[in-house]
Amino acid sequence: MDISELKNKLSDIKRMGYVVTKRKGNTGIGYTLETLLGVKENNLKMPDFDNIELKSQRNSASNRVTMFTFNRGVWKIKQRELIEKYGYIDTNDRPSLYCTVDTRVNNQGLFVKVEHENVRLYHLDGNLSAEWMGERLIETFREKMPALVVVYADTRINSDEKEEFWYNGAFFLTQPNEDNLLDLIRQDIIIVDVRMHLKNNKTVRNHGTGFRIDEKHLNLCFSNREQLI
Repeated sequence: MDISELKNKLSDIKRMGYVVTKRKGNTGIGYTLETLLGVKENNLKMPDFDNIELKSQRNSASNRVTMFTFNRGVWKIKQRELIEKYGYIDTNDRPSLYCTVDTRVNNQGLFVKVEHENVRLYHLDGNLSAEWMGERLIETFREKMPALVVVYADTRINSDEKEEFWYNGAFFLTQPNEDNLLDLIRQDIIIVDVRMHLKNNKTVRNHGTGFRIDEKHLNLCFSNREQLI
């Protein structure tokens, strides 16, 4: 499928108006769209790209997605020390540090700051806990999501108590942009999720530090944004 064929298919789907979901729950919007397009496994195969990730978004919803995770070589203090110093005891009686971090100081005293084209994780006590090079972040994002099609839909509940979707907007996004990414971190549109705890043997279990964004803002991460419908 090439971009012109996709554009035509999406235009046809838009003209259908509201369609009944083909699956209950949050994943219904994506599954229904994939069925209408005749694609599988949440990706599109197009010339010049191996696979393009296909995402769908309810216009009324706010839903953060993980753009990528990045841990390797970023920690300026040992992760165990980070947990013991700034963490808390969770409901499983484990020393833990699970928190969202942006440019505002959070409950653990942590915040991020963009300095010299790098993203740095600080604590109020002045300690630098982690540092991500901007160019490495955008490399990781390009590998994870080199191109993206985002389709937006209005939703309603019909007389049978089933959700219906009207897919009425779509963008083809290419060329992830480093400057945009860093600006979005400065604006707290992209946030950082720290997700780690100590196991019983005192070793660290790190689920991956996630860079996350509301799906409705994904288009801001790309230099090229082509409106399809």
